[in-house]
Amino acid sequence: MVLLYKPEFVKHDGGSPIFSVDCHPDGTRMATAGGDQKVKVWALGPVKNRELEGDPNVARTLATLSDHFNTVNCVRFSKNGRYLSSGSTDTSIFLYEKRPGPGRAAFGSSDEPNVENWQNVQALKGHASDVIDIAWAPDDSMLASCSLDNLVIVWDPATGQRVHTLKGHTSFVKGVAWDPIGKFLASQADDKSCIVWRVDDWSIVSRITEPYQSSMGATFSLRLCWSPDGKAVTTCNSYKKPSHTASVLERGDWGSKFDFVGHKGPVVAVRFSPALFRSDDPAKASA
Repeated sequence: MVLLYKPEFVKHDGGSPIFSVDCHPDGTRMATAGGDQKVKVWALGPVKNRELEGDPNVARTLATLSDHFNTVNCVRFSKNGRYLSSGSTDTSIFLYEKRPGPGRAAFGSSDEPNVENWQNVQALKGHASDVIDIAWAPDDSMLASCSLDNLVIVWDPATGQRVHTLKGHTSFVKGVAWDPIGKFLASQADDKSCIVWRVDDWSIVSRITEPYQSSMGATFSLRLCWSPDGKAVTTCNSYKKPSHTASVLERGDWGSKFDFVGHKGPVVAVRFSPALFRSDDPAKASA
């Protein structure tokens, strides 16, 4: 059984839409990106425990980060949990680091003082249009971003310098994902293609187009995702009559062997659970 719960306290100013959610690797907090130009960090304790949700002594909002000056489209924690990255319509990518001690509200802000001290330590500037998706490399040594400028840029987060600019798409790039083994980077764009790049030399390994040729127009995002074992990458906005699907490309030949089917509209994001679930029923578990 899957239980769904929408915490009422998780919201952005003025009911602004939330465009991205990401959980910290240790499971204690999550971050959201909003149309109010803010990044918010939330405690997950009150989400997991209803008693804590109603306790006025338990902080629910841990930090509000207001450095962007346009819609924040994406947030991602680094794999080691030390950094939080955000990408925005203002073309900027910011890296925040959690520092010791309590935080504080931005000057002139009506937000409550921050419980956690997330400091803006790096600004990555190089895109010419909206940043739609960002992704950390498996070892956090690089960060990839994609934009409506048709580019994928790979960054060194330690220095803020570009490692490489990937030019292969002919339209808005709206999704980027690292192979968990670290050998490939995948991107998906409105040109109805998914490109798999080789990390060693940034050459194109494969350009996949077939699953997306009948897909419907443009979508807000195309946030594809690799399976945790790296055997396949599941992509967005594919279509196999009569259904919208999420097409699964298998590692090696990059062919679409099967699709996830069930949505009535275009698929705009995919995310695998990092946990492997097993049935509590011994008979089903051994089947």
